[in-house]
Amino acid sequence: MFHKRKQSFAQPGGDASGNKEAGDKKPGSRRPGGFLDSRSYVLGLRWKMAFLLLAAFAAGGVVLYISIHTQLSSLQKSQITQELQTLRTNTEITVRQFLILNEANNDEASFRRLASEIREELYASSGWAINVLDREGTVLAKREGFSGETPEEDLNQAILGNAAFTMTYPESGGMLVFFSMPVKIEERVVGIIRYQVDKSALYRQSQETKRLVCQTAVAVFAAVLLLSLLLMGRVLGPIRELTGITRRVTRELRRGQVDMEIQAALADSRQKDEVGELSRNVSVMLETIGAQFQKMQRDQERILKLLRSRQDFFNNVTHELKTPLTTIQGYAQLLEADKGADSELLEQGVQHILQESTRLHRMVLQLLDMSDRSGSEEKKPVNLAEVARSVAQAMEVRAQRYGIHVRTELPEALWVMGLEERLRQVIVNLVDNAIKYGEDNSPIWIRGTLKGEWAVLAVWNRGKGLTEEQIGQIFEPFYRVDKAYSREQGSVGLGLSICQKIMKEHEGTISAKSRPGQQTAFFIRLKALEEVPQ
Repeated sequence: MFHKRKQSFAQPGGDASGNKEAGDKKPGSRRPGGFLDSRSYVLGLRWKMAFLLLAAFAAGGVVLYISIHTQLSSLQKSQITQELQTLRTNTEITVRQFLILNEANNDEASFRRLASEIREELYASSGWAINVLDREGTVLAKREGFSGETPEEDLNQAILGNAAFTMTYPESGGMLVFFSMPVKIEERVVGIIRYQVDKSALYRQSQETKRLVCQTAVAVFAAVLLLSLLLMGRVLGPIRELTGITRRVTRELRRGQVDMEIQAALADSRQKDEVGELSRNVSVMLETIGAQFQKMQRDQERILKLLRSRQDFFNNVTHELKTPLTTIQGYAQLLEADKGADSELLEQGVQHILQESTRLHRMVLQLLDMSDRSGSEEKKPVNLAEVARSVAQAMEVRAQRYGIHVRTELPEALWVMGLEERLRQVIVNLVDNAIKYGEDNSPIWIRGTLKGEWAVLAVWNRGKGLTEEQIGQIFEPFYRVDKAYSREQGSVGLGLSICQKIMKEHEGTISAKSRPGQQTAFFIRLKALEEVPQ
C-alpha cells in the first residue's frame, strides 16, 4: 500500500485544507475553486461511442438492405425482360408460321378465325397460360388457369402498339408476370397475345439470395461491432482510469493539496500513444501546480512575516522613541517646578536630558539610514582593504579600553564598486559589535580575500557566541541579543539592519557564523572589479 505524500496549501479564510465550504455544494455545481463536478455528465464516453457505433451500423444496415434490394430487383427485372424479349420473338415467328401452314391470310380476320388454334400452338411451345385478343383487347380465346383479376397496364400498352409486362405478387406467395404484346405481320397489328408467366421460382431465389446476403451482412456487422466494442473498451480503459485519477486530483486540489503519488504514477506511464502523452502532460501540470502551491505558501508566509515585521517595527520605534521622550519630559517638568533652586537636581536633569536627546538624535539618524539610498549617489571604485585598515586604526583606541586589539590580515587592495562612506559604516558597525560583545584581552580580526569574482571581508572575535536562532534574527530591526552580553548600553538594535540594507544597496550580502562560547564571524561579500582602477 502506498502512503500518500501531499503538498498542502493553506488558503486564507478557511481551514488548513482550504475546504471552508466543503460538502455544501451539490453534484454538478461549480465550486469556489472553479472546478466542475466530474460526475455531472449523464452518459460516459463509452456509452456514447457504443450508441454512436450502433447508430452507424444500423444506418449502414439500412443502406445495405436498400442497395441489395435495388440491385436484386434490377437484376430480376433485367432477366425477365430478356426472357420476354425472346418469348416475343418466338411468338411472332410461331404465329406467322401457323398462318402460313394453315394457308390463311396475314390479316386480322384470319387471326380472329384461328385464335383458338393459335392459343393451343403457343401453349404447346411455351407452357404458359395464354389469352388471344383482338386489336381492341377483346378476348378471342382464353386458356384455363389464367387469373381472374389481372392488371391492365400491360394490356393497355399492347393496345397502343407497345409490348409491356406487369409483375404481381399474389397473397399465396410467388410472382406472376403478365406480358402483353401486339402481333405484327407485314408491319400490321393483327391482334394481341397475352401471357401469364409464373416466375415464383425466380422470385423465391431472389428472396433467398437477399435473405442470405442480409444474414451474412448482419453477422459481419455484429462481429465488427463486437470487435469495435472490445477495442473501444481497451482504448477507453486507460482514459477511464485517467478520468478517475483526475477526479481524485480535483478533490485534492479543492482541499489545496497535490498527491505526489498520483503525479509519479502519471509520469511513469509507458503508453506510446496520445493517452500516454496526456498522462505525462497531466503529471507535468500537477508538478507545476504543486510548485505554484508551494510558491504561494511561501509568499503567504513571507507576506504574513512582513506584516508582523512591520507591526513589530512600528511597536519598537514607538517604544524606543517614547523612552527618551518620557525621560526628557519628566526632568523638564521637575526643573520647571524647582525653578533652579536645587543645583544638584539641575545638574542631574540637564545631564539626563542631554544624554537622552543625544540618544534620540542617534536613533533618528539610524532610522534615516534605513531608507533606500541606493540611487541617490553615484558609486565609485573603492579599495575595501584600505577602508578596513582605516577603520581598524580608528577603532583601536576604543578597543584598548578593554584590552582588545584590532588586527588585520588584508591584501594590498580589494577593489569594489560602491559608496565608501556607506561601506565604512558597515565595517565600523561590525567592529563596534565585536568590541561590545567580545571577551576581554582577546583580538578582533579583520580578514579580506578575493574568492572568484567576489571580494570577501570577515570580522570575527571570541565571545559568548550566537545560537542558530539568534543568527536568524540579528538582522531584523530592533532585535538585540541579551543586554547582559554587552559591555556597553544604549543600542536600539538597528545597526545590523542598517548593514544589511547597505549591502543590498551594493548588491552584496552579509552573513554570520558562530559557535556558542567560542568565536563569531560576520562576512560581507561584494562583486570585485575585474580591472584595477588606475
